[in-house]
Amino acid sequence: MKRYRPVIFISFYMIILIIIAAQLWGANGFLHPAIENINLYVRGLRNTHAPLFHQSYDNYLQLLPGILLIGLKLGGVKGRFEWKRLLIFIVLSIIFTQLVVNSLKLACGVLRPDESNFFSFPSGHTATAFMTATLLYKEYGFKRIWVSLVAYASAIVTGMTRILNNRHWIIDVIVGAALGILLTEMAYRLVKTIFKDRELINTDYNHWCINYRNNATIIENT
Repeated sequence: MKRYRPVIFISFYMIILIIIAAQLWGANGFLHPAIENINLYVRGLRNTHAPLFHQSYDNYLQLLPGILLIGLKLGGVKGRFEWKRLLIFIVLSIIFTQLVVNSLKLACGVLRPDESNFFSFPSGHTATAFMTATLLYKEYGFKRIWVSLVAYASAIVTGMTRILNNRHWIIDVIVGAALGILLTEMAYRLVKTIFKDRELINTDYNHWCINYRNNATIIENT
């Protein structure tokens, strides 16, 4: 399965890029009918089963993984990075995510399901939720599986709530989630390049990685 991960990753983001291109092309785009049908189908389910749903917790839930990240760090729980590197990682992730998401909102001009404005695509709340979830995963998820579960569960609930609140289409949420993960991963790679060989990575993380690889090698050879 591990050997196919790059193929799956690239294929998924190729689909995301195609969807973004279709949204930029507008109503005359070759994929517009398919995207519209998917969006309308999911909104139909929402209108049938939860027409009066309206909650505001998604405004705060999107930030939960980030709050947990800072809380664990302030509490002295050792993670992957030292403070300087972590703060730069967070700032770059925010800049990348906000820049790309807001640029697409302006460029695509997709009408929201509730017809309040033309900034529906992609979902900013969902992008932020998956950005903070990925930040938390990168810092602590490598050795605490519950951290990853909490992080991405809260992000998924945020995306679903945006649909239930009639603020976003399903495609907005899917692309928002993909961008949140991808742009945070890009920030992570950039920070690793900037701080290469400067010993800002937690030594506990290095020891964990070495032990993990050794154990994996033993299992493969048995």
